[in-house]
Amino acid sequence: MPNHIRKIIPVFVIILAVVAYGLYYLFQTVVYKNGTIASGSIEANEVHLGVVTGGIVDRMLVDEGETVKKDQLLAVVRDGAGSSSGNIRSPINGIVLMRAADPGEITTAGGALLVVADLSTVTLTVYVPEAQYGQIYLGQDLPVTVDSFPGYVYIGTVTRIADEAEFTPRNAQTIQNRKNTVYAVKMTIPNLNMDLKPGMPADVTLPVK
Repeated sequence: MPNHIRKIIPVFVIILAVVAYGLYYLFQTVVYKNGTIASGSIEANEVHLGVVTGGIVDRMLVDEGETVKKDQLLAVVRDGAGSSSGNIRSPINGIVLMRAADPGEITTAGGALLVVADLSTVTLTVYVPEAQYGQIYLGQDLPVTVDSFPGYVYIGTVTRIADEAEFTPRNAQTIQNRKNTVYAVKMTIPNLNMDLKPGMPADVTLPVK
């Protein structure tokens, strides 16, 4: 085989590979753009912290928005006699979402003084129509977007798929009612930059057949 042909073949193969990848990427983009949008709200692992018995808040050592470490002392509550009623420590690494009291205020037994959440990984539950149910599987990665960061796509991994349908009467047997059948799908989303906050609306693009 002439040398000039040998040189052309590898280049031609590379061009074919690039074109094939480009077509594949284009196809995937079109599929997702034409998919069904399912919406939900971002959730996080939240811990509500308080004391078993009532008392007076002696010290609040953190403010809302502060990052805390596991076992870090967050607040001290004393009873009416001035003795310690309880030290509140964080059970997780996270961020203080809510501070419900200031020093000197009275707290009731079981009332939440602080809410701490781990925002490093958040969750999102959406309801998938029956028509798309067969396209969803555990471990699947799906694109997630939020209005607060337009143009940025997060990746959610499906971790739970409901076994039973919701929002449809048990005796609904018509084709139209079956179209209204939905299944709860939960996914986890890495949140390394802590952009996603609990309660934030989010959209998931479901693939089509």
